[in-house]
Amino acid sequence: MPETTLDLSEFMTYVGRDVPQPEQFNYDVTRDAIRHFAYAVPDTNAVYLDEEFGRTTRWGTIIAPPGYLYAHGSPAWLGKYPGIRDKNGKELSNADNATEEWEFYKPVRPGDVILSHGTIENAVVKHSRKLGECVLIKEGMRFTNQRGELVAKLSSYSFRFDGAATSAKGGVGQSYPPLEKDQFTRNVATPPLLPGTQPTPERRYDTPRFFEDVSVGDELDTWEYGPIMAFDIGRFNATTIGTGYDRIGRTGHIPDGFAPGVLRIQWFGALLSRWGGPGSWVTRISQRNEEWVLVGFKIICGGTVTAKREVEGRRLVDVDIWCRSELGFQTNSGTAQIELESRESVTRSR
Repeated sequence: MPETTLDLSEFMTYVGRDVPQPEQFNYDVTRDAIRHFAYAVPDTNAVYLDEEFGRTTRWGTIIAPPGYLYAHGSPAWLGKYPGIRDKNGKELSNADNATEEWEFYKPVRPGDVILSHGTIENAVVKHSRKLGECVLIKEGMRFTNQRGELVAKLSSYSFRFDGAATSAKGGVGQSYPPLEKDQFTRNVATPPLLPGTQPTPERRYDTPRFFEDVSVGDELDTWEYGPIMAFDIGRFNATTIGTGYDRIGRTGHIPDGFAPGVLRIQWFGALLSRWGGPGSWVTRISQRNEEWVLVGFKIICGGTVTAKREVEGRRLVDVDIWCRSELGFQTNSGTAQIELESRESVTRSR
């Protein structure tokens, strides 16, 4: 650990403990919980929304989107443990998501009961150009169902830092043009879309993609969304009890309202599942937050196939993934793996 003025002694006593999340937002998986989450991402894939269609797929029912487990548990509470203080005894209370790696083992269906456990795996002092002296925390989460089966694992990193000090040095999100004089935010107020007052979002029935038809170097069709507004962030928070909309980031270190880093997993899940079709299964998403996503701008996600292989009867495709702002800079990069069906096996089963 580098020389530091920070005191981590209390915080380090939590490292290595496997702890059930004190109170989850959801325990039971329901059709409604899945539907609300899909609308919030938004990803209107019929595999998540249409029970009759779900029965025609390999799953035999609707299933939850990748990243849905944020509706049951989140590592955010781990990063909020007290005990990181500066030389004056001030607690470093600001926490921001840095990276995530999800591994998905089993589909989540209505009727499941999900339990989440968390572990602080490590904490290391860092010296960041933007954040100053800070602490990089490695967190682990595991999710099990009512049968005790491992459904998914999450490994993530987050930073703890002094937001006021970061603001005094110019803050973050400087890739964006500054707000105009007297402009409070780029967010545009929109009327609330109350249930029953708007048409039901149109379900998306994707074309199946078979393993035999994929080649290394193939580009995934891009997935675009936005411009992102507070309403979009609020919908996601309402389904996950998330980070909330805050124009000045509590201490002024963020120049406008922003989409939380955990939303990127949902965007990549939408990109991959749309490309793979109803019989695909996203097995892994790993991504790094490189820049803030502020309100008022569109994002574009895409990817490139880097490898394909068969492992113990499973047909797996590796993909490099990315997310960019409409302004041209990259906000996220990462890798993913998706399992596809074989045309031969599907034809034989029918």
